[in-house]
Amino acid sequence: MKKLLLLPVALSLVACEGTIFGPKKEPVFVIDSPYAYEQTNDMLMPEVYALAATRSVNKMLDHSAEIYENNPAPKLYITEFKKLSKTLPDGLYYAKDTTKQIIEGSRTYIVVNNLNDADYYLETQIKEIQTQNSESPIIEYKIVLNDKDNNKINEWTETIRQLQNDDKSWW
Repeated sequence: MKKLLLLPVALSLVACEGTIFGPKKEPVFVIDSPYAYEQTNDMLMPEVYALAATRSVNKMLDHSAEIYENNPAPKLYITEFKKLSKTLPDGLYYAKDTTKQIIEGSRTYIVVNNLNDADYYLETQIKEIQTQNSESPIIEYKIVLNDKDNNKINEWTETIRQLQNDDKSWW
């Protein structure tokens, strides 16, 4: 008799597995991203931005001596960097950090964190120049020095490209 009572209970548990508890499902893993991303150039390392920043900021300091030789030293605000080509990788923090370190280390300008406190501001634009005969891009790195009245003082442009030699260095 006990066996007969257990049989309907066991059958109902088996039946419940597909209804109350739901069918057993295998986990699903998403491999492809549903988001569309721009294809970045994987030949370019973000550290290259620091190389271009070093060259262009040093040119700016050489050519703007008449501005910073006044006492007291003028205040300079460094704006957010603008990446004009979507295919360039992120990593502009390398360039911004390098720019700030060079300017502060030279003691020519006082770098401030507020645009309203600045006598001058420095804009940076980075874009990729496509070439047909080279696998790697040419990077154009431009900085523009403006006064607080939005008058352009001067601009400096540096272009760098990856060499096609064994070490693939950037120049």
